Order: sequence, then structure tokens, then C-alpha cells
Amino acid sequence: MSSVGRVIGERLRAAGVRHVFGHPGGEVVDLIEGLRQAGLEFVLARHETGAAFMAEAMASSTGTPGVCLATLGPGATNLVTGVAHAYLDRAPVIALTGQLPVDRFELVTHQKLDLRALFAPITKWQARVNAANAAAVTERAVRVVMRPRRGPVFLEVPSDVPSQEGAAAQTTDAAAQTTDAARTTDSALGPAVAPDGGTVEAALALLRDSRRPVLLAGLDALDGEVAAPLRRLVETWAIPAILSPKAKGLLPDDHPLCIGSIEGLGTARLYEWIAGRDLVLMVGVDPVELDRDWTAPAPIIHVGPLPNDDRFYVAQVELAGDVPASLVALASSTAPKEDADVRRFREEFRRFVRPTSDGLTSQDVLGALREALPRDALVSCDVGYNKSVAIQCWPAYSPRTFFVSNGLSSMGYGLPAAIGLKLADPDRAVACIVGDGGFAMSLAELETAARLGLAFTVVVLADEALQQIKAGQERKGFVPTGTTFGSLDYRALAAAFGADGVEARTVDECRAAFRDATR
Repeated sequence: MSSVGRVIGERLRAAGVRHVFGHPGGEVVDLIEGLRQAGLEFVLARHETGAAFMAEAMASSTGTPGVCLATLGPGATNLVTGVAHAYLDRAPVIALTGQLPVDRFELVTHQKLDLRALFAPITKWQARVNAANAAAVTERAVRVVMRPRRGPVFLEVPSDVPSQEGAAAQTTDAAAQTTDAARTTDSALGPAVAPDGGTVEAALALLRDSRRPVLLAGLDALDGEVAAPLRRLVETWAIPAILSPKAKGLLPDDHPLCIGSIEGLGTARLYEWIAGRDLVLMVGVDPVELDRDWTAPAPIIHVGPLPNDDRFYVAQVELAGDVPASLVALASSTAPKEDADVRRFREEFRRFVRPTSDGLTSQDVLGALREALPRDALVSCDVGYNKSVAIQCWPAYSPRTFFVSNGLSSMGYGLPAAIGLKLADPDRAVACIVGDGGFAMSLAELETAARLGLAFTVVVLADEALQQIKAGQERKGFVPTGTTFGSLDYRALAAAFGADGVEARTVDECRAAFRDATR
């Protein structure tokens, strides 16, 4: 018979998992060994939060569950931020931690925490693994993380359990069928329910009567099957589109009907423009992506995998179920909109978020990086002013190529996420965009990347401040306090971690550095 650790690993491998990210403690070494015997690669991160970010990025880019692991006590608490990020960014992550052995749990207090209670608010499901339930619990975890809306689960594994013999369970073939079913039926798009004819006609009536519609696409539409029908709908009706940060690339940023992205630089102007439209098509919009109340007065057509139960906005018509089929149905009848304001606003808005300057701007740096990378490059973005600029000024051309912590908006995400992306797709160009604040929170993961032999570009936009918070203090007339810090020698840091470092102060220096990095 196999050990419990190996049983867990075999069930994860059957679900498509190949990597487990974590930082070990003595309580999880038997579990790690079981995972290794099952054919899973354990990736040692320098911090548990980074491990969870790596797992989320891999899961969000591939659609396969990501797995992270930590020991009990502080290992588990360090994992919390990364798991919370996966929860609010709807990523299928399975978080495993150790726990005190069963026979000691009620008798000791050292490093003792109620871990299932700790993770309950930030996971869809929590369970304690034992020798009898390991196979069933792991298979259920795979199903739950993949069920819409996707999100993490937490499995607590007492330290004496992984080395025990796992109870007899269903055959390998049956287990594979279970996990295959999880992948095919629990997709982010939900059940394939065809749109109701009467509801489609009601939506089409609103479309025909409108003169200035706008489409807003979000996280719940982030699937490869959505991009083509979404583009067809936009082009058939000539509807301008605005994307959420997580949905960047569903419509290419260089498409003439793609206006920009909300929650980035210039968001207030986008919301003002939306308020002047006379119909809004909400396609896969998850309210977790929006950091302000919805106040636009226009009627709304809701298109999503789930009903509009959040009631963040009131929809006049709801098409819930099969998102691609709903979009195809809406494109079947047309009355194209001729709206000269769309082109004018798009051009004015893009000039507004890319102002000219005598010095090197963040927009200049991103432009030079975009020139150096192939169109299908994967880019992770940290949180801070760099996020605000990148959301608006980084052109994405296909779905799942731009990765950011948006629902939780956690600093320290960009570098670990790039590691997960590169491991998931070693042949793809990968870059990450970070501010100096977020970089300092995770810079030890440079060693992780170097140890794994991963080649990607890290761009640190250094201004020696938490710039957005500092600007907020200044707008209120406050003396900037607690928002500035000293400079770092980034070239020396890079060398210390086994990487090449270049300092660039002009656009030409940026272009040269990015050219050299991609050769």
C-alpha cells in the first residue's frame, strides 16, 4: 500500500499538477517525500507567501490546480496572504499545511493554532486529512477549487499522518475519471446552459434601441473560448469595450474598439465616460474587481456564468450560463453603432495616460519593454503605482498573458508570480514589472529563480517611495510620513542573487538593456 503522502500526490498528479511550491518544516517532510514519490516536483520558495503566489500564477495561467505547502504555526500564517490573494482573484489553489500530530493536539500549546478556522474566511472548503479519507478528500479538493467561481481550498495534514498507510480507495482509472470530470464540468464558465430565446430577444431589443452602448468584460469571462465570440460581438455591433485588469487581452489592446482598462491610471475618466453611455453590457464582471460603487445610470445586460446574485449592479436582462453561446446569440442580429465619440475618446484617453515628459517615465519603460518582448509574452505586475500604470499602459494581446493581484491587491506578488509563470511555460518569454517597495518584499525569490535556472526579465521602477500613498498624503496637505525609504544598489543585489543587473535612466538605455536580456 502507498503512504498517505503518496496517495495525496497521486491524486494531485491525476488532476494535472506537476509542481508543489512551499517552504518546509519538520512536520511536513514525510508529506513532501510522499509527493516526490508520486512524481511531483517540490519547489522550495524563500517564503511561504511567495510559494502561494507562485502556485496561483501557475494555476491562473494553465487552468490546472496550483498547490502550495507550509508547515504548521508560522509557516501556515505566512501562507495566508497568498491564499487570500487566490481567494479574491478566483484561482484554483490547494493549500496544504502540517499540524500537530493527532494524539498531541489536545495536550500541547506550542505552535498550536486552529488552522481550519484560520483559513475558513479565505477558502471555499477546509478539511483535515487522515489515513482513511486522504484519497477522497484530495479528489474533492480538486473538484471544489475548479467549481465556479474558482478559488482555493485548505487541507490540514497532521504530522503523523503522511507516513501512515493510505486506506484502499477507488482504482486509478476511477480516480482519473473523477479528476477529468472536474476539469471538464467545473470550468470557470460554469454549466453549459444555452441562453433562453426570450431573454436573448430582450437583450437584443435593448441593443437595437441603444445609440451609445459600451461593453465591460471581466474575470468571469477569462477563458479561451470567450475571446473569439466576444470580438465578433464587439465588431458586429461596433461596441467599444473596456476590460478589467484580469481580463486584459480578451480583446487585444491595439484593437480600435478597445478603449482601456478600469482600475488603472485614468480610471476616473473611464467611469465618467461610461456614465454617459446609454447601455452597458457586463460580460463576466465579478464585483471583486471593482474598488468603487457602480453609479452609471444606463440599463445593464448581464452576461456571465452565474446569475447576478451579487447585485453590485442592477441588470435589466440576465444571460447566465454558457457565456460563449450567449455572446454568439447576441451577435446574430445587428444594427451597428456609428459613434464618432468612440475614436475621439480613445485617442484622447491614451494621450492622457501617456503624457510627454522630459525625463524617463514608467510609461517609457513599459513601451521599451513591450518592443523587446514577443506579442505572446507573459507579464506579471506588482501592486503600487507600477500597477496603476501597467494596467493601463501595458498592451496585452490575448487572454491570460497579464497577471496581477487585483482582488486583494497584495504587494510582493510580481516576482514570485513570474517564477510560477516561467515554470508553467518554460519556452515563453516572461517578464515582471515591480516597484521598489514590492520588490523589496520579495527580492529573496531572485535566488529561487537563479537556483531553478529560470531566465526572465525583472523591471524595477525605482522611485524610493510608496508613491501612490505619498501622493495621497501630499494631496491632503500632509507631510509625507512613512512613505519614503533609502535607495538600493540593484546591480549589486542582482549579482548577489546570481542575476545580471542593469541600471537605466533613459529610454535608449532601457531599449538596450531589454534587447540584451531577450537575446
